[in-house]
Amino acid sequence: MRLISLARAAFQAEKLYLRRSGRGYAIQAGYGVAAAVFGILMLVMLHIAGFAALVPSQGPVVAALILAGADLVLFAILALMARNPPRDAVAEEALQLRQAALNQMGDTATQALILAPLLRSQTLKKGAFGAAITAALVAFFNRR
Repeated sequence: MRLISLARAAFQAEKLYLRRSGRGYAIQAGYGVAAAVFGILMLVMLHIAGFAALVPSQGPVVAALILAGADLVLFAILALMARNPPRDAVAEEALQLRQAALNQMGDTATQALILAPLLRSQTLKKGAFGAAITAALVAFFNRR
């Protein structure tokens, strides 16, 4: 019964972790898209500035360069925000809970494997020998 409750706890923790971390990835992707938009706008404005530089009047060039500089600043800020994903304490705690439940599930299953020969055997000596062999095999496979 304990094994089932541990599996249920691990499943719930995994579900919570995926839901919470998915939200962070969506926010990070949104910042990346916004940074890409401002990066494209910066390139467009630089092209407009180059075009306007060919025009004898200096007014349009200065205005286009100011807008391109503002786009560059916004691009840099949004790109830095998209690079660092937000930390979610609930998602990290859910991940730790899942790992603890899985570790306890493994321990419970190992104990059941070791005690099974003792419970099935007719004599204590034969059951103890089977339990020792099972424990040695479990330890050997856990090291791999």
